[in-house]
Amino acid sequence: MSDLLPFVALVALVAACGGAGDSPAQKCDASSTYALVQSIFEARGCTAGLCHGEATEGGLDLRPASAYENLIHIPGTSADLRRVFPGEEEISLLYLKLAAKTDGIDLGALGIAGSPMPIAGAALADDELALIRAWIRGGAPERGVVAGALGALGCEANDADVLPNKIPPLPAPADDEGVQMYSGAWSLPSESEDEVCFVTYYDFTDQIPDSQKIPCPELYGGAERECFTYKEVLIAQDPQSHHAVIEGYIPPEDTPEQWEPTSEVWKNWICLGGENDGVDCDPLDIGGCGERSACATRPETAVACTGYPNGPREMGTIDGFFGNAAGRKNIAFSQEPTFRESFVDGVYGVVPVKGFTIWNSHSFNLTKHDTSIEQYMNFKFRESDGRLYQRQHLIVFDAIFAMGVIAPFASTEVCATFTAPRGAHLLNLTSHTHQHGRDFRIWYPPNDPCSAGTDCKPPTDREPNYRSFVYDDPLNQIFGEGNTFALNGSEDSERTFRYCAIFDNGEADPMTVRRNSNRPDAVTCEFAEAAGGFIANCGCTPEERECLGGESQGMLCGDDDGVCGAGGICDACPLAGGVTTEDEMFAVLASYYLVPPTQ
Repeated sequence: MSDLLPFVALVALVAACGGAGDSPAQKCDASSTYALVQSIFEARGCTAGLCHGEATEGGLDLRPASAYENLIHIPGTSADLRRVFPGEEEISLLYLKLAAKTDGIDLGALGIAGSPMPIAGAALADDELALIRAWIRGGAPERGVVAGALGALGCEANDADVLPNKIPPLPAPADDEGVQMYSGAWSLPSESEDEVCFVTYYDFTDQIPDSQKIPCPELYGGAERECFTYKEVLIAQDPQSHHAVIEGYIPPEDTPEQWEPTSEVWKNWICLGGENDGVDCDPLDIGGCGERSACATRPETAVACTGYPNGPREMGTIDGFFGNAAGRKNIAFSQEPTFRESFVDGVYGVVPVKGFTIWNSHSFNLTKHDTSIEQYMNFKFRESDGRLYQRQHLIVFDAIFAMGVIAPFASTEVCATFTAPRGAHLLNLTSHTHQHGRDFRIWYPPNDPCSAGTDCKPPTDREPNYRSFVYDDPLNQIFGEGNTFALNGSEDSERTFRYCAIFDNGEADPMTVRRNSNRPDAVTCEFAEAAGGFIANCGCTPEERECLGGESQGMLCGDDDGVCGAGGICDACPLAGGVTTEDEMFAVLASYYLVPPTQ
């Protein structure tokens, strides 16, 4: 880590800024969300000559002409943070220093030196801090308006046209520290939703130092192939992404020819993004597609890559829907614009030195402008003396549709259990639902196993150990040094977790009921229709619809608004498990490493 003295100057950031006003100017006519952020700097005196104006205290210039380039992806020197990390406020030094004064965040617990900001003035108001958080989570764009931030500082939501949020490119690690994978840019039209699958080929043979290479474990191709190990994976993706599942593909032992991207099982290689978007490409010509582009198999709508036509058959089986398709090795699962998983000492992940990356991306574009989705993934090498236990991934999709069918204006609570292997030490634990999922809870062991459904009940003798309320920003519990979670019990109950969630189809607020008129323009709707009842269709049939509003709310209405009377509309639908964000899922995701118990 760099010497502390430069850091003290750096993290002052707006330390001396303050006293120029207790609230920012209300610039509701600003051309961008960032312009509102800049107004906070100016109103707080941060751009004054003796602060981060002409004097550029700590090397930071926050004047309008310079502030953006002085913030985005500029490293700090404490706790491995950057001044602003687009997509994630929790690793953005600017936000944490401001939140420390507004919300009382303990900087010392995060390994951050210095005082909360501003030092000389009052704390930022809640709505000011919320604006900065929304801007960062929206990708910290310099131009355009971030959805969800329009109401900050009292501005009306119709003050500007919301543009799709795009993150700046993620800087790659230094050559001796790690490598980067890049997805390219797949197209997402305006007001649409899609879940696509595609594959890129990479070859780091000449980029990875020999000291970082190991013979591959059997499940990653065997000792005749080279792998590298990593201690951290970092994902950055455009904020329109609902989730990204990123995996490595390992061919079956009896088809070694599939290690070659020229094999006939790999089809339709094209450039994704950039000036050569859509042009045929050679996957062996790494970088041949140009800047902000990658050579990839053509993206196709394929939920969990099921039925994907441009790769090997075993890659696209229905097993992928439940996280256990042959030949697919999970690298990361991200439900946020930015996801970072750092392993405790001694734990490492494995990736072949050359091979294939599967990108399974579910995204939605609620704006009136076409956009694209880009994803970056950085690996940091694991030192040779730290390779003791390999990181494993746990995907609990067994009860993914256990909520069944929920009538309009009703809700149900669903619980299930999963049992971790003996000797597992948890690294992280998180949950997954869609927008009707409420109050996701997990109870640590001991718990008796139970079958998923409404007959499996939450424990009544203790509070949950995990609780998350926001479906698109779920709590991600991290178990690190000094906070290990070992599961060594010989009895299943000693390693069994119980998890529950409430699925609310408009009972608490009728206006949140699943509505036929709100069904997404999602290409995945065709997948749902082809599933033949296995998952919910987009919208609902006239026979299922009920009145929303009016005196007849809850009455079956076919396709006739007249049945609903004054103030009513025939639009309410049942809720069930499915593949769009209007439907539901119920899952747990975790990672761990195994240490065989001594007894």
